Amino acid sequence: MRFKTPAMMIVVSALAFLPACGAVGSAGDTVAGWFGYSSGTDRDVSADEPQTLAMDAQERMDADDYKTAAQLWQQLKDQFPYSKYAALGELKLADALYLQGKYVEALGAYEDFERLHPENEAVPYAVYQQGMCHYQRTYGIDRDQTPTIQAIQTLARLIETYPDSQYAAMGRARIAESQNNLAGHEFYVGEFYYQRKDYAAAMNRFTGLLRYYPDSGYHQRALNYIAEYKRQVASGEIGEGENLRGSEMDSPFLSETIPEPEF
Repeated sequence: MRFKTPAMMIVVSALAFLPACGAVGSAGDTVAGWFGYSSGTDRDVSADEPQTLAMDAQERMDADDYKTAAQLWQQLKDQFPYSKYAALGELKLADALYLQGKYVEALGAYEDFERLHPENEAVPYAVYQQGMCHYQRTYGIDRDQTPTIQAIQTLARLIETYPDSQYAAMGRARIAESQNNLAGHEFYVGEFYYQRKDYAAAMNRFTGLLRYYPDSGYHQRALNYIAEYKRQVASGEIGEGENLRGSEMDSPFLSETIPEPEF
């Protein structure tokens, strides 16, 4: 299941004189008023070109035309790198890419913003969005979980570095969801091995799930498999530690280790 970022407030210190509310929202909606205006009629006819570009770009964002918005933000960034709107353009370019589902490109843009403006008040948001770029690329429990792990690591960094940020709480919620996905993967792998009678490998997965993800939705199901294994050993149906599978039963996409939580 995939989620979009809920509406959120971002303060960009480089533009502190502007009412700086903006967002990446549910179903791709953006919060209007980043520049403190509700329509093109609010535009200052004497505005310089960077401001005009910024306003045009935001209007395209508000109209859900993220492709055109991204082009305008990129133009602002390239042509006016020393403008007071440049930092905002960099961040909003990342948002426009994210809202197009271009998560790899958006990730790079959010990382660039953090690297170029480490003291900016919007950095916690940029880090959160980095985590979301990984999160949006997570797959089902039967697939490689690298993006899931990357999402957890990035959001854990957010929580450690900016514990009082409003995005820290949001990050914790996404970590919980990601950990449940990892738990589901471990259960899937354990079940895969159990059904192929590789009991030692299956028990390693199930006990690891209980150790690292005790609050997941797969906890009881793992316990049920462990109990059934013990029953079969006690009844003599299988020998303890017995493995009956052949190497041809291996699946190439299965992970070999359980990631250690880092926070």
